[in-house]
Amino acid sequence: MAKVFLDIGAHIGETLAVVRDPKWHFDRIVCFEPAPVCWPRIEALADERVEICRFGLWSEDATMTLHNPGDVGASTAFDKNPITDSADCAFRDAAVWFAENVSDSDQVYAKINVEGAEADLIDRLFGSGELAKIDHLLVHFDVRKAPSLSHREPAVRAQLVASGVDFQSAEEIQFGGVIRGTRNWLQWVEGNRRTRDLRFKVLRRREHAVRRRLYPLKQRLLRSDVDVAKGERV
Repeated sequence: MAKVFLDIGAHIGETLAVVRDPKWHFDRIVCFEPAPVCWPRIEALADERVEICRFGLWSEDATMTLHNPGDVGASTAFDKNPITDSADCAFRDAAVWFAENVSDSDQVYAKINVEGAEADLIDRLFGSGELAKIDHLLVHFDVRKAPSLSHREPAVRAQLVASGVDFQSAEEIQFGGVIRGTRNWLQWVEGNRRTRDLRFKVLRRREHAVRRRLYPLKQRLLRSDVDVAKGERV
């Protein structure tokens, strides 16, 4: 049995930067990213456990237009963000890839952050029975950001529940950016079931709210220190 992490929507390796830490004991890490502009950043973070799949996962093998490739919100959805650039990128059938590359005996952690494509991706995995191979899932419900896809979120959630996957939506557990938020989710997964919701959801949410409120003050203090330093040099 291998402990596997599937980084579906790897972008420039923000999640990889967390999960490659030996403390999480992943034997195998697979990064899926269809945008060529992102690949060098992922390659720079990779170690011998990391496999870089230079394609996205979807409901079938296809070449699709990715809008704003390289951006945090890059998406195949035409109505998610204003489009400044586009590129044709490769996508593979998620169910086929899972069947060929993930064993029933593996302990599988996965992150899905594919900016709206999660509806088709999860639907395909659910219909094929491959979704049940995922033990722990962090999912970003980005369909809500695209008017043409927002109606699909309830069905996606229902499929996740029916599959028995232990899933958390990003807004429930990922506070303070991708790196801090991914670490928080992993701590929650492996934490004490009696106390983990309090520690990693309730208290972390409050901590994040306090940080946001204090941020403007921090910036003002930093600017003040810079001004003082400039005055001392004059």
